[in-house]
Amino acid sequence: MPYKILITAPTLAKTAMAMLENLGATVFTIPDGAPDTLIYDIASREQVDGIIVRIGEIDAKVIDASANLRVLSKNGIGVDNVDVAHATHKGIPVVNGRNSNSQSVAEHALGMMIALLKDFRRLDTSVREGKWEKANYQGVELCGKHVGLIGFGGNGSALAKLLLPFGVRISAYDPYLEDDAFFDGVTRAASLNKFVDAVDILSIHCPRTRETENMVGAAQFAQMKSSAYLVNCARGGIVDEISLVAALQSGSITAAGIDVFDVEAPPKKHPLWEMPNVLLSPHIAGVTHESFERMGTMAVENTYKILNDDPIDLDCVVNPEAL
Repeated sequence: MPYKILITAPTLAKTAMAMLENLGATVFTIPDGAPDTLIYDIASREQVDGIIVRIGEIDAKVIDASANLRVLSKNGIGVDNVDVAHATHKGIPVVNGRNSNSQSVAEHALGMMIALLKDFRRLDTSVREGKWEKANYQGVELCGKHVGLIGFGGNGSALAKLLLPFGVRISAYDPYLEDDAFFDGVTRAASLNKFVDAVDILSIHCPRTRETENMVGAAQFAQMKSSAYLVNCARGGIVDEISLVAALQSGSITAAGIDVFDVEAPPKKHPLWEMPNVLLSPHIAGVTHESFERMGTMAVENTYKILNDDPIDLDCVVNPEAL
């Protein structure tokens, strides 16, 4: 059936776009840098059947714009830019690409950890400036360190599998999982405050929700070792940025690797920009050639499973009560 599909970005992966063409979809896209209001305008004017969400806010107004709307499909995992509650109220399933970019996020987090421990950023700058600081340099080994994971879903568990061969001790805090989700080599933490004081590296891998907003703040930084590192490849707003800046400035923790921010894109004058003990990336931990293909194809497949009333993996449905 020739459904109308709105993509909230200029494109998806080539394979995904080819799938939509083969399915006979009428596809509408949003130009890069366009205002979010264009999403509403197209959804309303074209009365679309499905929205594949990449960027932009999918609020109640957008959800109400098309009387034909039957599915909101995330190109990826996080749905913090979707009003899931309103979609559920309207009986519209919100689906995502569960684990489609978990390996990519895990590798990015591991890369940030090693880069921070070895101080790659400063060393690169030093050599480019004509310095040769070999005599005074000492890095830190990952082997033997205690890594704490907040969130042990697809991303957190994928990172744990990468970390185990390094000979690290791993603790994970995730109150929503059953005990059997924590495999050998990973100790389940009873509470957040029960393990942050013991870890050498704290890595965030949970969604941003009402429960997790500012979950890591001044109280947690005060508990952590002064030699500890923080890595956040999950969502902005889980770590209180003001408290993070203060912790880095005061030496409460040693350094941080940050891929996500409370406001994206962040303001041009942000205190983190001036800090030599911070490694930054622009919310791209989950974006690789491989994951981009997986996210796109899963987004299209999930969209059409809902539209055609075909069976769907319930782990991909954020609000199963809407089915």
